[in-house]
Amino acid sequence: MEIIPKIIYKTIKHLTIRVTASLEVIVSVPKSMTKREVEFILQKRKRWIEQKLDFFRSRQLPPKRLVSGEDILYLGKRYRLKIIQSKKQGVALKGGFMQVSLPQQEDFFKKEQLINEWYRERLKNQLDEMLSYYTKLLGLSIASFSIKKMKTRWGSCHIKKAHLTFNLELAKKPKKAIQYVVLHELAHLKYPYHNQDFYCFVAAYMPQYKDIQRKMLDAIE
Repeated sequence: MEIIPKIIYKTIKHLTIRVTASLEVIVSVPKSMTKREVEFILQKRKRWIEQKLDFFRSRQLPPKRLVSGEDILYLGKRYRLKIIQSKKQGVALKGGFMQVSLPQQEDFFKKEQLINEWYRERLKNQLDEMLSYYTKLLGLSIASFSIKKMKTRWGSCHIKKAHLTFNLELAKKPKKAIQYVVLHELAHLKYPYHNQDFYCFVAAYMPQYKDIQRKMLDAIE
């Protein structure tokens, strides 16, 4: 299946290409660049793009059925899913198990809803703590933050509103990865673009950020 790149024109100096785990090719293009120049660069980077796509295809897992015995992630650790039929519904970690209690064990959508609500609450707690720490450390402030499902980003920053958005899937990642995304998005309040100043700023507070990004996260913007 042919992948059609998503072209986004921005106020940036250099073209960047990002291949995501959801098999999207996102191309950020300077507003001054012509269509012909973009096509030339894409053709030149075609082999690299295909290699990245093959890499992510090889890592794709079959969709979860949310049945007892499946592995499920929380803060980078694997737990065994245990579905329990009960009048009371909820999610709890017990030992190496994530127990999901609900009246109908086969109700996939209810199980998914319960798990996502549980993820959201705990991710919010992590973010509250990390944002409090990093805003004080960096001398920055935000007006608000939110959590939602995002297809191509781990986080985003609305600079004018000082509002940060975080991907719900971060609840599955190690704490170090969440800390990096928090730092990354806060850095945009000071440096809007992904330029040298931006990455020098991030590196000053998290020197190992490249290793964290490579080992714990997929490509991020």
